[in-house]
Amino acid sequence: MTIDQDIINRVLNNQGSPQEAREVARWLGTKEGQQFLSRQLSEEVSTMTEKDILEWSEGNIPTERMEKRFVNSLHRKRLRRRIWMAAAICLPFLLLASTTLFLADKVGVFAEKQFAEVTVPSGGRMQIILQDGTTVELNSATTLRYPRHFSLFNRQVELEGEAYFQVAQEKGRPFIIQTPDLAVEVTGTRFNLKAYPTDRLIYVALDEGSVSLKGNNNQQYPMACGETAIYDRELGTCEITKSGKTDAMEAWRTNSLSFHMTPLGEIIKVLERQYDTHFIITDSTLLSCRYTLSTDKVDVGDVLRDLEKVSHIRFTKSANENTFIVEKEE
Repeated sequence: MTIDQDIINRVLNNQGSPQEAREVARWLGTKEGQQFLSRQLSEEVSTMTEKDILEWSEGNIPTERMEKRFVNSLHRKRLRRRIWMAAAICLPFLLLASTTLFLADKVGVFAEKQFAEVTVPSGGRMQIILQDGTTVELNSATTLRYPRHFSLFNRQVELEGEAYFQVAQEKGRPFIIQTPDLAVEVTGTRFNLKAYPTDRLIYVALDEGSVSLKGNNNQQYPMACGETAIYDRELGTCEITKSGKTDAMEAWRTNSLSFHMTPLGEIIKVLERQYDTHFIITDSTLLSCRYTLSTDKVDVGDVLRDLEKVSHIRFTKSANENTFIVEKEE
């Protein structure tokens, strides 16, 4: 059964004849009509403000009573009244209820928040796809916590470690990554975020789109494509530079390592995470020495030999096969 769009519009605008209203009512009872109604409901709900929902639910988790109030409130909204009244008048209540529950399940309005957590051990990597289509590549020693159903007005996850995000664009529903000291808000973009809890500095490298950083002091730091940001947890300051290239920070995604005038202490942290190994430092003054190195070696022993070539230090494997001793070269 097919029906002309002009007839549907006239009926929904209370301008159709009784015969047209009956025709639309029969059509809304078909599978095609129900799909049309669901699409219309989704589009209308996408225009709601967070204030609307808070007024209806009083800021609490919706109960059965609040769900009924939610539906009743939709009837009172002028822009949505015609669609909902058409559904209420033309369809049995059971169909209206099923449509409402379909929408609620789709956007997670009435669902109790349930979280999932993924942890990647040292030496490993993982890629996951979230329910909105966002892909996240997780580096070693990283934990990502996310809701099984995103809320109506935002998509928020928590990160400890390093990850590369390719965020699915959804207008009006920003994607927020929360770290203990910095929040990153986007709508649709690609970027690398490094925020290990043991590191003083948080790094953000933006490949595409734009993001907004928000520190614990509520200061906002907008970023544009090609920029990198370094946020100091202790000082609460953020330095943003436009380098045009973010490859060095994202080298881990291709099993590579790239350091530019990086302190040995930072290099060792990366090696311990990437290769699930451990280092013993015999002289703490070595930790502040800076080195530049780029390598795509996959074996930690090969990486250390490359590092020895550009430094005055040497690495010796201890009795524990997974531990190296770091000493000055004699």
